[in-house]
Amino acid sequence: MSKKIESNERDITHIKTPTTKEKADQIVDMLITQAHSRLSSGEPLTASEMKVCLDICKTYSSGIMVDPNIDLLKDLPFEHDGT
Repeated sequence: MSKKIESNERDITHIKTPTTKEKADQIVDMLITQAHSRLSSGEPLTASEMKVCLDICKTYSSGIMVDPNIDLLKDLPFEHDGT
């Protein structure tokens, strides 16, 4: 039994803790996945939800750079409750 415990202790020490960069990359991936899911769900979104999704897309997209001066959000009907 003690050999099994020693083996488990050695296995635990080999678990790699993600770096800050890896954690940040995972968070960005989660944000993009969530935004994509919400935008492609077909469910109605509030203007605030749409703005957050589009901000995520605009911030983290790299392939859609036709004109960086285009404002994707200017014609959206934002809610007037401060959000």
